[in-house]
Amino acid sequence: MEKYLQGLIERMNAKEQVVSSSESISFKAYREAEKLCDPQVLGLLRKMIQAHSQKKEKTFRNAAYFIYGKLLAKFPISDYAAFFIEQLKNEDDKYVISAMLDRLCEFEIPDDVNTDIITELAYSEKWQIRYSAISALGSCNSQKARDVLEYYILQEDDKNYKYEIIYANAAFGKIGVDSDISVIETHLHSRIRDVRLSAEFAIENIKSRNV
Repeated sequence: MEKYLQGLIERMNAKEQVVSSSESISFKAYREAEKLCDPQVLGLLRKMIQAHSQKKEKTFRNAAYFIYGKLLAKFPISDYAAFFIEQLKNEDDKYVISAMLDRLCEFEIPDDVNTDIITELAYSEKWQIRYSAISALGSCNSQKARDVLEYYILQEDDKNYKYEIIYANAAFGKIGVDSDISVIETHLHSRIRDVRLSAEFAIENIKSRNV
């Protein structure tokens, strides 16, 4: 299996000139990776990621993280989720970190996993990381996560904080409780359509989930 994963990652990173991306080796490899459904692969990937820790090997890790994250969405095992989240501290490329955070948006992170690094990244100066981290907070069922989301929702300048507010509303829609609704209502009359609609959807989701 390890040899297969090595080959799959190489195909995911293949560089080629094609007329249609959907016909590329890389595209097909990513679709193949999404279909993997064996929790034991998580252990193999963890070893492979640790064995490719050099900065120059980030493209290998990035592809491995994609597979790892897709498997976590199917098998959100605390130990493996904790490793994945801890790896956020070891990466310095904004695109790699953002992609990892995007994977975390796809499942509910177990309550016994420390997610402090995600709340820290939600304040990143790099918008690619900040937006993805705010979204990932929707997978963290904790008061710390809700506090960060509230911080962005309470920004009065909804023009400059447009995307932060939209992503925070979406995350609140996943983990918000009834007491959060009064905060989200702050932007129900925003002049920015997407901000206003995201607030409406968040409130609807909270109410329907907590019936």
